Amino acid sequence: PRVRNQGSQGLPLLAYKISWLEDIFKMSAGAKSGENDCDTHSSERENLLSGWLKKFYNSQKTELKPWVFCDGSKGFSYIEVTVKGARHNNEDTSYADGKLFGVFDGHGGKHASSLLRIKLAECFYNALGSTDLTKICDEGSPPTVVKALDTAYIRCQELMPTDYPLAQSGSTAVACWVHPNETNGPASKIFASCLGDSKALVFDNKTGAIAEGSMRVWDEEQGTLKGKGITKSGRYETESHGLTGDLKIAKDGSPNGMNNDPTGVGFREFELLRKKHNFAPSRRPFNISNMPGEERWRVLEVEPTRAVGHRMKKEHPLQHPEVFEWKISNGASQCLLLSCDGFFSKEAFRTPDMVTHFLTDPVGYCKRPDFFTGTCLEALLIKIHEADSLPDPGQVSMSELFDAIFNVVYNKLSDDTWTSAYESAHEYLQMFANEKPVPNIRTSPAKTILAACYLAVLMVSDDNVSCSMVILDGKKHFGGESFELGVAAHECP
Repeated sequence: PRVRNQGSQGLPLLAYKISWLEDIFKMSAGAKSGENDCDTHSSERENLLSGWLKKFYNSQKTELKPWVFCDGSKGFSYIEVTVKGARHNNEDTSYADGKLFGVFDGHGGKHASSLLRIKLAECFYNALGSTDLTKICDEGSPPTVVKALDTAYIRCQELMPTDYPLAQSGSTAVACWVHPNETNGPASKIFASCLGDSKALVFDNKTGAIAEGSMRVWDEEQGTLKGKGITKSGRYETESHGLTGDLKIAKDGSPNGMNNDPTGVGFREFELLRKKHNFAPSRRPFNISNMPGEERWRVLEVEPTRAVGHRMKKEHPLQHPEVFEWKISNGASQCLLLSCDGFFSKEAFRTPDMVTHFLTDPVGYCKRPDFFTGTCLEALLIKIHEADSLPDPGQVSMSELFDAIFNVVYNKLSDDTWTSAYESAHEYLQMFANEKPVPNIRTSPAKTILAACYLAVLMVSDDNVSCSMVILDGKKHFGGESFELGVAAHECP
């Protein structure tokens, strides 16, 4: 593996490699003897602040350093992670207080996402007023928590700047209220609000399966906010607000659907925008992608059909969130994942299920026969007649798989931003793969979530990759403490 020696410790390259290999050996020995059993994640502080992960962090250039924050001190325990990836700047931010959690994916600058990080929670709690927090999820039309979430987004939109250049920035968002069934007990309900193509979902921490069940949905844009919600059954996963393809045209010349839109959300979002901005009948979505295997459709100047900010645009995205109520029946073994769309850029992870599969079983995921299927990496190599250069995942180790991907892709990267990010991702994944047993979110959640972010980069995601994972069992993990590695992107100068 390529190792960048940029660390403040000043270790010579060979000594640095030996050092982290020794740390991995110690961690492996501890795991075999039971010393590294992280069922309560009590050893995560040591994982972050010493050992090979800390040495990796110290070896990176400032702009490539990840940020990891673990907190078991209040409410529901959680982990926040962000990496810049192959972007010049990290425009993502996040928020968490043990009850309310958010991930904000900025574009056109980070002002909008930074404002959401600071103001969305403040506006949410102000909207709740003096309501007892134990009663905000009670039956209502809608429940208090739903109205407060919607109000918070709109209030943040009103606070967005109107002057150039800050008014150019915008942000998608996902924010979730996690409600316990009793004080300090497991989660009983989650109210997940989504605006744009950020994502929230609930999954089993052993199998990676995304939860399913009956739910209620509210959406001011669809005229369903004032009421008891629309009841439906499905996966506990927010919808991505974006267009999926060109329009389907009926015999009478009117649009009646959208390509690649199995849920119908893409066409629904187009129709909402068409009515809001009074599109001409000839107005059609267009594809802006120049990458094989990827389609990025838009009808506005930005891709997401919903976002805050963009105060200078005459045709702005929709600004009200879609809010989902999920009833949690097995919080003891489930987690909530909130993420930006960096996991899915360039089809690095083709589906949310593939992200959760990696988190719960990294080794098994990297043996999947469809590991490369449908990714932009595969499509690009097919186009240039190099598909045979990819290995059969079932026939190689994780370490060999990561090496093979790196060796195929590296000399095709376009600039220093890409190559530096790619070297960093490859280096981390090699360390991760060489720890025995390989971590997962039950044994070392921070390391594993960070590995998922770096795997997205290795699979040529060209976006920032940021996520938060909330442990829904209500227990005080991480020794009831909070600690971090690095500096959050929103705190960087």
